[in-house]
Amino acid sequence: MIRFGVLGTARVVPYGLLAPSKEVQDVEVSGIASRTLQKADEFAARHGIQSSFGSYEALLESADIDAVYIALPPALHYEWARRAIEAGKHVLCEKPLAENAHLAQELMLFARQHGRVLVEAMHIRYLDQLRRQRELVAGGELGRLLRIESYLRTPYMRIPKDDFRLRFELGGGVALDLGCYAVSCLRYVAGEEPEVLSVRHKCGSPQIDRWMRAMLRFPSGGEGVVEFGFRGFYVPRNRVVVTCENGRIRWEGENLTHEKNGNVIKESFSPKSTYQLQLEAFVKRVKGEESNELPPDDAVLTARVLDTMYEKAGLPLRGTSQKL
Repeated sequence: MIRFGVLGTARVVPYGLLAPSKEVQDVEVSGIASRTLQKADEFAARHGIQSSFGSYEALLESADIDAVYIALPPALHYEWARRAIEAGKHVLCEKPLAENAHLAQELMLFARQHGRVLVEAMHIRYLDQLRRQRELVAGGELGRLLRIESYLRTPYMRIPKDDFRLRFELGGGVALDLGCYAVSCLRYVAGEEPEVLSVRHKCGSPQIDRWMRAMLRFPSGGEGVVEFGFRGFYVPRNRVVVTCENGRIRWEGENLTHEKNGNVIKESFSPKSTYQLQLEAFVKRVKGEESNELPPDDAVLTARVLDTMYEKAGLPLRGTSQKL
């Protein structure tokens, strides 16, 4: 049995870990920690968690916790992932793994040195249609890759004024909130690491990006477009579209359509919980079994693209003291 402790009481915890844990064998969510014991007690009582802790340190000191799920603002990911690893715990950390690529790489190396599993919770990578797109591109049956477009635009997202996503010091901005998903999907389907050519952006405040669009180029010569936003006047869009020499591959809801030389093929997939698949992969990795979990170096590569986008946009990297 792998006993999880949770750092933070964010809204992602019930659907990101608690619900999947009920469907995955040998997993138990045993503890919850918040900055106050009252908040932890209330969350534990509401969700049937055995132990509650009034500090993150107290949870990490518990011998009854084997793995830690980090559901804190991005600015706190590096510190608490590192401290969890030091305490001998395996770590499943909500995206992004860290505020920038340098910090993500440090965490990766630290986990490796201490022999602990470290995984970025990038649940979107377990989508069947995404996996199938990568297979079709890699198989070459549609010819050479010409273009990949990865979109995650949610202009009507409700965000409270004091939310961490709107605060630079907590790792705010759309790039670390939604952009990491879009960039990760683009990299995965292409099977190549892109070069960032140009970036357009809009900010909701001087330091907080609310929309970004980048043009990219892959080593094989194909081009990429990545666009994401959580506020603005544009149509919502959440999909990955691939154009090859002999056809296109695009999402249609939970399904996939690909065209080859004018012939249209539609593939349907049984809806699966990507959070459950993510947890299953993490547990297998902890047990030393064969697993398709995302290695932390994948998070580092996504962070490098986002860092470059920030730099080309003239915006400061999160996790640094640099501000506009």
